[in-house]
Amino acid sequence: MNHPIRTAVRTAALGAAAAAVLLASPGAALGAPEPGATASPTAPASRTPAAPPATEAPRATESPKTAAPRGTTDPRTASPDDEPKATLEEIAEAKRLDAFWTAERIAKAVPVNPDKGAEHGPSLGDMLRAPSQIDNNGVATAGVFLINQDDDPQADPGARDQFCSASSVTSPTKSLVLTAAHCLNDNDRFRNLAFAPGWKADPKRPGKGIAPYGVFPIKKGKIYVDGRYLSQGTVKADDLDFAFLKSGPNAKGQFLENATGMGNQLTTLPAEGNLSQKNITLIGFPGNSKSPRVCNPTTTKPFQGRFLEIACDGFAPGVSGGPFLRNFDDKRGDVIGVIGGYKTGGKFDNVSYSSQFDGDVVRLYNQAVNDYAPDVPSKIDGMGDAGLWTHASAAATGQFHTSSQKTGDGDLIVKWSDGEVTLYPGDQAQGFYTGCAKDQPCEVQLAKPNKMWAQYADVVTAGDYTGSNAYDLMVKWIDGEVSIYKDINENTRLPTATDQHPANEIKIAGAGSTWKYAKGIATGKYGGNKWPDDLVVRWADGEVTKYTDVDAGGFHAEQQLLAPNGLWKDYADIIAGGDFDGSVNSDFDLFVKWADGELTVYEDLGANGLKNENRLKEPNKLWTHARVIVPGEFGGNLWEDDVFVRWSDGEVTVYGNTQADSLGREYMLVPPPARSAPLSLAPSGARRGEDRPAEEPCEQACGPGLLRRSATAAH
Repeated sequence: MNHPIRTAVRTAALGAAAAAVLLASPGAALGAPEPGATASPTAPASRTPAAPPATEAPRATESPKTAAPRGTTDPRTASPDDEPKATLEEIAEAKRLDAFWTAERIAKAVPVNPDKGAEHGPSLGDMLRAPSQIDNNGVATAGVFLINQDDDPQADPGARDQFCSASSVTSPTKSLVLTAAHCLNDNDRFRNLAFAPGWKADPKRPGKGIAPYGVFPIKKGKIYVDGRYLSQGTVKADDLDFAFLKSGPNAKGQFLENATGMGNQLTTLPAEGNLSQKNITLIGFPGNSKSPRVCNPTTTKPFQGRFLEIACDGFAPGVSGGPFLRNFDDKRGDVIGVIGGYKTGGKFDNVSYSSQFDGDVVRLYNQAVNDYAPDVPSKIDGMGDAGLWTHASAAATGQFHTSSQKTGDGDLIVKWSDGEVTLYPGDQAQGFYTGCAKDQPCEVQLAKPNKMWAQYADVVTAGDYTGSNAYDLMVKWIDGEVSIYKDINENTRLPTATDQHPANEIKIAGAGSTWKYAKGIATGKYGGNKWPDDLVVRWADGEVTKYTDVDAGGFHAEQQLLAPNGLWKDYADIIAGGDFDGSVNSDFDLFVKWADGELTVYEDLGANGLKNENRLKEPNKLWTHARVIVPGEFGGNLWEDDVFVRWSDGEVTVYGNTQADSLGREYMLVPPPARSAPLSLAPSGARRGEDRPAEEPCEQACGPGLLRRSATAAH
C-alpha cells in the first residue's frame, strides 16, 4: 500500500492484542468498587456551572460478594452435577508433583523477580507506610506459585527452581490461580508448574515450609496472559501484568476451592478515580520467609492514573503476584490487584504496585473459566510513530470491517492530511489491527491520497443512516454539501475526485446549504431507537440542534437544544457521541472537549437535552492538546465508552471503559515522540518529529506520555 506522507517505518509500539471476544462487560461488576470521592469544583468564568453528577453509579451495580462474570456459572448456585471431578490421570500428576516439589526443593527456590523490593527507600516517608508481619498460621487463599523452567537464561538452564506469590480466585471451575504476568511471560517455557496454597513455616522443622492443602498442578497450556504483554513485555505493557492459571486437583483428588474454601472475589476498578481504596491488605512471600508477610489494613492511591500504589514494609523479592485484598477477613477478600505492573511491582521493599483491574482482567478470567485457548503474542505491526499520526486530521468509528460486523467491535476510519482515508479494524482489546498477519484483518486503504479529501472534507462521522444494519460514512464538505457513503467495509473504495460518484454515494444536502456553518457533528442514538442515526450539531454561532432518524432522504425533526450563544460558539472545541453511563435504553451521551481543556459529558441527551452535565476533567493544559476525539466500542463490551484521542504531538491513546463521570484507563497505542527526534519532512512539506526546547516540551505540542516524561525530568 502506498502511503506518501507515511514514510516512517512502522514500529511495534504497542500493537494490538490477539482477538478474543470479551464475554463479560468490564463495567458490569465482578464487584462494585467503593467509589472514589468526586469533587465538584467551581466552573471557570468562561463556563456555566456544571449540573451535579448523577447519583446512580453507572453499570457497577452488583456487590463484590454476589457478582459473577457474564458467560459463567455462579459457584454459589451451581448444582452438584456442575462440580468438577478429578480423573485418575490428574491425581497421578498431582502425586508426581508432590514428590517433585519437596519442602527441601521449595526452600531452595529463588524469586522470579529479584528486583522487586531489592532496595529499601523512604520514598513515602516512614510515617506514611503501613507495618507488616509474618503470619505463621498461613492464609488459605494465598500461596507460592512454583516454577521449573525449560530454558532458564541463567548458566544452569532448567536447574534453578523459582517461585512467585499467588492467590486463589473464586470461579465455577474451583481451580483458578491469580498471579503476575511477569512471573511467566511465555506460555511455552515452563514445566512442573504448581500452586501451594496456605504455604507456611513448618513448626516441626525450622527453615522448612508446609503445604497444608497439598500441591495443585497447573494444567499444561492453561496459562492465561494478555497477548500484548507477551509481545511487548514488562515495560510497554506494564498495565497488563496479571495472569490466570488453571490448576488440576491435588493428590487427594480435591480441586482448589474444595480444599481451601472459596477463593478471593475478583473485583474490578474500571475508573481512574476508584484507584484510591480503603481497608486493603497486601500479602506476599518474601524469599527469606516460609510464611506469608501480611500488611496491616491500609489504603491504596493511584499512580500515573493506571496503577494501584500501596506503602507497606517488608515486601522483598518473592512477593510478585501477591494479592491486594480489600476487606480481608483473615481468610479471603476482594482481590483488586496483584503485586506487579509499574517496574514489575516496584524497586523498593516498602512500596508496591499493581496494574489496574478492568476489562482486560475480566477477559482473561473468562478465557480461563470457559477453557478457551490462551492468547498468543500478537506479532503484528504497530500503528506507526508520532510523526505519522500528527497527520491524522479526522476520524470516525463504527462496525465497518466484515469481521467486526460479526463480533460487534468498533473500527476506526482515519482521514489523513494528504487526503488518504484508511480503515483500522478493531481488535476488541482497546486497539486496532494494522499490519496484515495470518488469519487477522489489517489496515485497508479506502481512498488514496487526493486533493478532494485533503482540502474539502471538513467533518466526518459515521452511523447507520440507511437502515441496512451496516455503518455508513457521512462527510460534510466545506461548501455545505453533505454526502453519505453507504455500507462501508474493507472492500469500499471512496471517490477521490469531484467527478466520481460511486453507487453508494447519497447526497443529502447540496453545495451552498446552511450546513457549511456546521462546526461539529456527533452521531449517536439520541432518538430512542436502536440505530445510530441521530445527529447533534454545533453551529458557527453557538446554536446546538438535534436531528433524529437521519436517512437517505435527509435531515428530519430538528430540535433546538441551545439558542445561539457565545459559550458554545467560542469554547466548545470538539463534540462526540458515546454511551458512557451504560444506559439500556440506547440513549447516547454527548462528550464535549472545551477550549480550556475541560471535559464534560451530557448524560442521556435524547431524554435530557443539555441539562444533565457531568465534569470528567477540570480545565487543564493537557487536554487543550487533544486534536481528534472519537468515542467507540473498542474494548469488547456492550457500550461505546472507549475514547480514542490523537494528541498534538502525535501520541495516540484510548481511554477504555470511560464512565459518565470519570475517564477510563489510558492505553497508549502510539508513543510520544522522542525529545531529540530528528527533523524530517513529509512529502507534502509538513514537518514531522520536530525538535522542541527541552525546557518547554509541552508548550506547542503535547500528550500524556510527553507530559509525564517532562514531569519526571523536572524532578
